[in-house]
Amino acid sequence: MQEIDFVIFWVDDSDPAWREAFLAARRTAAPEDDASAIRVRCWHNLDMWFRGVESFAPWVRRVHLVTWGHLPAWLETRHPKLNIVRHEDFIPAEYLPTFNSLTIGLNLHRIEGLAERFVVFNDDMFLLRACRPDDFFRNGLPCDMARLSVVQPSSIGHIIYNDLELINAKWSKHTALRRNPLKWFNFRYGLGNLLKTFTLLPWSMFTGFMDHHVPQPYLRSHCFRCWEEWGRQLDETCRHTFRHLSNVSDWLFRYDMLAAGEFSPRGMSDCRLVTVDDSSADSVCAEIENRRCRMICINDSESISDFDFMRARIYGAFETILPSKSSYEKQ
Repeated sequence: MQEIDFVIFWVDDSDPAWREAFLAARRTAAPEDDASAIRVRCWHNLDMWFRGVESFAPWVRRVHLVTWGHLPAWLETRHPKLNIVRHEDFIPAEYLPTFNSLTIGLNLHRIEGLAERFVVFNDDMFLLRACRPDDFFRNGLPCDMARLSVVQPSSIGHIIYNDLELINAKWSKHTALRRNPLKWFNFRYGLGNLLKTFTLLPWSMFTGFMDHHVPQPYLRSHCFRCWEEWGRQLDETCRHTFRHLSNVSDWLFRYDMLAAGEFSPRGMSDCRLVTVDDSSADSVCAEIENRRCRMICINDSESISDFDFMRARIYGAFETILPSKSSYEKQ
């Protein structure tokens, strides 16, 4: 069986030492930097992530927990599958300190001992049902959906435009689609997704890719190749302490993989992106408790009037399906 690692990056914004460092860096941030506190707000449900991994993906070879330096008090740090990775362990010194999640994502492949096949989780992505290795990798390739899209105007949209500029300079869209037609027009995607791709065929360039906000599989060797291809642009991004409009993201790696056809087609109907706010709490909790999807991304928002109450509600929903401690927790 192919060896697959999980990588999750996590931050505790309540840690005093971290807050001191974060606020000191933010005082010197440029106006174009995105140093908003919501980017790093901790929901204190990492234990539920580990319970999900142990219950629904027990086959994972190793879990790499990427952290600024702090750790939750409940974590069993001696767990044989757990590798605690601090920023200075894998991010080049010239990029530190960093509070830019893009810098972290662009350097994950440097983690010592990381498997060739690995899956990246943000700390808002959870497993809700049993997963198989071939949900992430098939025939040695990352599983993904190649669906054309249009980038929406926003701060992250600006960064995606930067990614697309590099992709379009390297790849001919029509040539890429002709080389791998069954990967772009695959029955697994569903009729709606296929139609959306068809509507964007007349454009000569890539106008965007559908971003699913799910755990993302990568090949480590491919990440190294992308650094060889775009080292200057990636270096410039990593030198920004906070996210900046001039940055590129690790989605560049994914877009390059799609354009090259180095993936195995996968439908995403068992994955869900939800945003938590005062009006959606009931539906989000129902998604978790009823396990309607296999993987879920729970997106934070600024439309939460009582964060502590909301955090407790979401945590309680997870407890209904994962009531017992995992072996990653101190007993």
